[in-house]
Amino acid sequence: MPAGSVLVVILVALVVWTFLYAPTLERDSKAQPLGTRRTASLWVLRPITAISDFMRVTAVTDSASRALGREPGGAPGGGLDVPPPEELPTVSPTSSPTPTKPVRKNSKIRRPTPYNKLRVVVVGDSLAAGLGVYLEREFRPALVRVLRQGRISTGLSRLDYFDWIGEMRKIERSYQPDLVVVMVGDNDNQSLQSPDGKIVAEIGSFEWPGGYEARVEEFTRIAVDGGAHVTWVGLPIVQRKERWQVMQRQNDIFEQVVDPVPNAIYVDTWDRFATRDGQYTPFYWEGGQAELVRATDGFHFTPRGYELVAEAVADAVVEEFRLPTAAVNE
Repeated sequence: MPAGSVLVVILVALVVWTFLYAPTLERDSKAQPLGTRRTASLWVLRPITAISDFMRVTAVTDSASRALGREPGGAPGGGLDVPPPEELPTVSPTSSPTPTKPVRKNSKIRRPTPYNKLRVVVVGDSLAAGLGVYLEREFRPALVRVLRQGRISTGLSRLDYFDWIGEMRKIERSYQPDLVVVMVGDNDNQSLQSPDGKIVAEIGSFEWPGGYEARVEEFTRIAVDGGAHVTWVGLPIVQRKERWQVMQRQNDIFEQVVDPVPNAIYVDTWDRFATRDGQYTPFYWEGGQAELVRATDGFHFTPRGYELVAEAVADAVVEEFRLPTAAVNE
């Protein structure tokens, strides 16, 4: 086929595809960070979506999406498929807090048994996804069940993309975790939006820190009031120095919110992986030897790095929540 004909076929295919999936493309565009790119894409897609809706093409494509297991009206980031726990405690743990009966901070976590394993869930963004793999190896599978629920590109700012507040409620109802490990925040340097896409606070505004803090507090309270203990893992130091101020502000919010909450602790990773003078380094010194612990992007961890974070989390749970050491691998 001549090159010109090939180009025409490609252009026609792109136009037809855009027409068929304009509503999906418009929804995904709404989930993008506020800016020129988002505005331009919405300006192009809105009239095409209107035509698609008028001709009832949208109904056909929505049916096709549902047949493939996707919910066309849902948030672009989707949702979690949380399995029920394999075992349920016959008696509620006396150390678990309730909204009406607060308990003292750092009370003892439930003692696991082979017939009633400790239920742990790891939630957050791509950092949590990596941490979940190595935290699962840190605990003994005979006594602890780890549910990994890290989702890339998610956070607490854009609830219209992925509603972690709502998903945390689902996790509490379905999985009933004893321990919730949170590592999130990398994608949160953008305006706060509600699940329906309404802007709650513009990034850089006076209202943003307070609004973000309220979401951190709500997320933590959902877990604690549901009976779980919470370990919130802070953001690590990164290679790009221009990001430090924002990320340190987030870590301050995490620590300030979590510290006074019963049965919740904060685990620092910033100082843990920085040099003595507070600078970024991809290496970690242990026993006089340097180990590469940071990925080439200057943000994520290598397998050894995630292993060290998982060890820090496990140590904190044993020390602060008095988890029996038998539940942790040596």
